[in-house]
Amino acid sequence: MKTLYIMAICLASFTCAAESSETLSDSIGISGFARVVGGQLDTSEAEFQGYSNDFSFSEQSLFALQADLSISEKLKLSAQLLGHSNDDRDSGLEWLYLTYNANSNWSFKLGKLRTPFFRYSDVLDVGFAYPWITPPEQVYGGFLFSNYEGLSATYRIHFNKLNVEVEAYYGTYDGTFDRAGEETAIEVNDIRGLILGISKGGFRARASAIVSSDFFADIPGFQDFATLLELAGYTENADVFRFDSDAVAYQASLQYDSLDYFVYSEVIKIESDLISVPEVNAYYLTLGYHFDEFQIFTTIASANSSNDVPTNQIPKGQSPQLTSLSFAYDAIVDSLPRYDLDSLSVGLRWDFRHNMSAKAEVTWLSGEEGQNSFYSEIKNPAFDRNAVLTQFALEWVF
Repeated sequence: MKTLYIMAICLASFTCAAESSETLSDSIGISGFARVVGGQLDTSEAEFQGYSNDFSFSEQSLFALQADLSISEKLKLSAQLLGHSNDDRDSGLEWLYLTYNANSNWSFKLGKLRTPFFRYSDVLDVGFAYPWITPPEQVYGGFLFSNYEGLSATYRIHFNKLNVEVEAYYGTYDGTFDRAGEETAIEVNDIRGLILGISKGGFRARASAIVSSDFFADIPGFQDFATLLELAGYTENADVFRFDSDAVAYQASLQYDSLDYFVYSEVIKIESDLISVPEVNAYYLTLGYHFDEFQIFTTIASANSSNDVPTNQIPKGQSPQLTSLSFAYDAIVDSLPRYDLDSLSVGLRWDFRHNMSAKAEVTWLSGEEGQNSFYSEIKNPAFDRNAVLTQFALEWVF
């Protein structure tokens, strides 16, 4: 897919050389966004989203610039540079793609794109675009890949006041995947997705599905352990540690926004035979009220997860070698992260300028003991997985 970047850069360079400086300035649009986010967890026994009991601004603060170059009436090149304050997130080129608007109904994109699975995928880093400081972790918690390299096609049609949009996309991913706070190198050579969106007035409905297959994950020891199990004759258990299956995810969201109040809801379901990708059911519901330049809202969110792992068929006590393999299999399965978490949050937003807002949010977290429960680090195994996260944010778009 690197050829897409080369093609885009060459095309932009050719265009720039052909344009006069005056015409070029008219054809380039520069925009951007920034956010300063501070937060603190009320316990020293764990971290959540990187926040500990020390107040920190470094977890989610960022700055981004986007350039849109109009090459012709129908063709546009877009690039976005993103700088994170968090060292665990890569700064640099977030996306780079060409958009071709064939007519009022059809548009196509090609390049490095944001994976459009969730309702707020396209604006996930733009805090000004949604009421929360952080979208509910149970739904947006990093189970899927934020970007992909490939292409998409979108068809839009209008029926009186009803707007319908259908998008299909295909591509690959080569990067990292977060497994309970540990980054794992992963390649996905076949990503296919479909989205249906309907809107009328303040009402929006959306449904999407994504299939990811042809995996390779660099999880230390998995391939070697699978080979040992296969040589011992336990093929079904060995297949758990290989990546020759699919992960399928489904999403649906409903949204209503009036002059006085708003209701947002979203639900996801992930089905997977892969040991590195859990099966997840999650949702959130947000209720909010507008008054003057303010929004006040509350959100409930929940997630539960499991791993589709076959029963351990390796006997114990038959031989030292098989007993060792059996205990090792149990230990790996028992150590898989699980993501059961309920939360309640209350927030306030103040739009003190047309392009700036200030936010405050408090989230009560209630996880399951012995589980990961979306905590980025568990410092004390006896931690009961209950904590309170307090956050403040300043959002800006320009």
